[in-house]
Amino acid sequence: MVEGKVTTPNQHAAAGATVALLQQKDSMLVKAVVCDSNGLFSFAKIVQGHFWLSVSLMGYTTAYQPVILNDESTGITQHISIVLEEEAATLTKVTITARKPLFEQKPDRLVINVAASAVLAGNTALDILERSPGILVDHQNNSISINGKSGVVVMINGRISHMPVTALVQLLTGMNAGNIEKIELITNPPANLDAEGNAGYINIVLKENNNTGTNGSFSITAGYAKGWITAANLAVNHRKGRLNIYGDIAYSRIRTPNTIDGRNLITNNGETTELIFAGRRTDTIPDINGRIGLDLDLTKRTVIGLLVSGYNNDYTQSEHNTTSVFKNGQLDTLIRHDNSEINHWYNYAAGLNLQHYFNEKDKLVFNADYIYYCNHQPVGYLSRYYNSSEVYLYDQRFRSTKVTPILFWIFSADYSKNLGKNASLEAGVKQTISSFTNDNGFERALRDEWIKDDSLSAKYQLKENYAAAYASLNVRLNKTIEAKIGLRYEYTNSNLGTVTNKNIIDRHYGNLFPAFSLLQRINDNNSIDISYSRRITRPTFNALAPFTYYANAYSLVTGNPALQPSISDNLKAGYNYKSWLFSIAYSYEQYAISSFQPQTDSVTSKTIVRPENFVNQQTASLIVSTPFSPFKWWTMQFNLIGVWQIINATYKGSPVRVAQVNYNLNISQRFTLPKAFSIEISGYYQSPMLRALGRTKPNGTLDFGVRKKLGGKGGSLTLNATNIFNTLFLSSYVDLPEQNLVAGIKIYYSRPALKLTYSKNFGKEKLKNKRIYSTAAEEERMRVQ
Repeated sequence: MVEGKVTTPNQHAAAGATVALLQQKDSMLVKAVVCDSNGLFSFAKIVQGHFWLSVSLMGYTTAYQPVILNDESTGITQHISIVLEEEAATLTKVTITARKPLFEQKPDRLVINVAASAVLAGNTALDILERSPGILVDHQNNSISINGKSGVVVMINGRISHMPVTALVQLLTGMNAGNIEKIELITNPPANLDAEGNAGYINIVLKENNNTGTNGSFSITAGYAKGWITAANLAVNHRKGRLNIYGDIAYSRIRTPNTIDGRNLITNNGETTELIFAGRRTDTIPDINGRIGLDLDLTKRTVIGLLVSGYNNDYTQSEHNTTSVFKNGQLDTLIRHDNSEINHWYNYAAGLNLQHYFNEKDKLVFNADYIYYCNHQPVGYLSRYYNSSEVYLYDQRFRSTKVTPILFWIFSADYSKNLGKNASLEAGVKQTISSFTNDNGFERALRDEWIKDDSLSAKYQLKENYAAAYASLNVRLNKTIEAKIGLRYEYTNSNLGTVTNKNIIDRHYGNLFPAFSLLQRINDNNSIDISYSRRITRPTFNALAPFTYYANAYSLVTGNPALQPSISDNLKAGYNYKSWLFSIAYSYEQYAISSFQPQTDSVTSKTIVRPENFVNQQTASLIVSTPFSPFKWWTMQFNLIGVWQIINATYKGSPVRVAQVNYNLNISQRFTLPKAFSIEISGYYQSPMLRALGRTKPNGTLDFGVRKKLGGKGGSLTLNATNIFNTLFLSSYVDLPEQNLVAGIKIYYSRPALKLTYSKNFGKEKLKNKRIYSTAAEEERMRVQ
């Protein structure tokens, strides 16, 4: 047996290096393997002979090592250490023919390779998520779920976004795909990540440049979808000696009309009130975000990094809506609404990172992060009332304001220690300190004077901090079995109150979160894995602090200070055959949080929508991922996700139980054509699924893209058409007449779009080893929702 480790000159593990065993006499390939994350490789059951070990990794000179296996070495394991030499290799004469598939299914995550896709060029991060298997974006309530489970944590470059969900959806709507390398859907997070998020993590990885010298890339997009779409992004990198300075900036502006149609049916003392709502809204979303950072090698073993980032999103909307009120089937009142809204979010953050390597296997990492968000959301309401003959009766004017600053300090320390040939330990501590202010005001116009409504106005303050400690042990039990056992403890202090009403919420609680995974490699083509984890979803800040938002005269959205955190236990088992993957999972979530649950008031015929805790939620899922390539020029990827879900809840004191089986089929096909052309066709179908106590109707989309690589350094040109048949919409309904809860809504939030994108790299193209960068906020940034 031959085994060894490959490292780089700075003693980092050469993860992903290719190690080939060649016969010395004719250089014929015997076997090849890829180094794991620790740079380790092994060859078993090799016959006697004289061989060469060839070790290659992009950016380094290929290394060769002689190996002799004879009678004297039978039964003896040869240990070989190889250090690669760095090479600044110019890439102008290298042609890369391999392309990543659109979807890569791995045991703990699904990877969407955005940069490799022609269909996704010119889209936004939210567009990409909507086209991802198992992802549901609720445009009515601005929420995201995975496989029917809420409690999703969104990270950007490994840093939790930690912003309100409404701001997060706006940010993702303005984030251009030209600035994204890949998106990872992590459904089985390890113990070193926060226990927050019962559904798992979505990690958006922005493009990085690891070339020496000064270089960068840019792209521009123009398109139309019943409104103009424009986007541009620029990334610049300068790397020389021990210093690396980098930065990027992205801008987008999307203007599009939306239609919203709704229906509510409420019964009171034998009288039926039916509300028919028709909304016509125009959204304008300009967004700019950027970052600038530097890395400095203080010594060969110590690296310091600083990253500053920020964004500005100034969402505006104007809407002209009509509500028709029917009493016992007869038109009673018409209400015409003319509303306007500004939802302005801005953010800036700074992170300091220090890494020290004691040796090639042991390291210590310190992080400190400061994050600040602020939201200003004024809304104006004008409602004109008419009788059944459309004779004007009167009008009502309201206005609301919301100013919300949010502040975080985050500190962490992580230590990695090698415990020998077959074991390693990771441990760490973390402290998060946060504060939140929600200054909410509501006024009514009386004649020519604005009168404040104190019942709908308040200034809420929330202070929360939580401390965490974790330990994780990685063990190789034998040649084929690896195990990872982790335990995390988090203690939370949370206090919410107003100036006049202190301690509305004052909670102090601690939880243990175990995580376990086992992987067995049966042979080179077959492996099985099992895992278990416990996770928590804490109520988001906005959900706890009440706010007031009128969707129309009969529909009010607000928060719920009584929300409780939810705890989930998650089991998963998977089987891999080559690049095919099959997995099953089950979770039991106690006090699952429904982001927005409607409740009807039969006296006023109004619907109040607010977050609620269910009694419990059970979810089982089956995932099948099958890549297929009929020809060298034609590759396909099929992802099928089946979900079975049961929700047990109470509604106005009565028990309610709903269940649903649904599936999501996602297919992508790529054709490589002559003269540097490629074509991509992708689409998905989502069957009816649960949405809180209601259900959605099926939807889907079909997208098409063609890409042309221009000669030399001319870049590439991409033309794509998305949502071709206008089938991307949210249509949901709830039908519980015994609870007097009958309602439905349909939102066309996306229109068929045609986009043209040009992208280009510039500057020197000499590769250098990439530094692995992390910050204290890598497990954070989501709790502000």
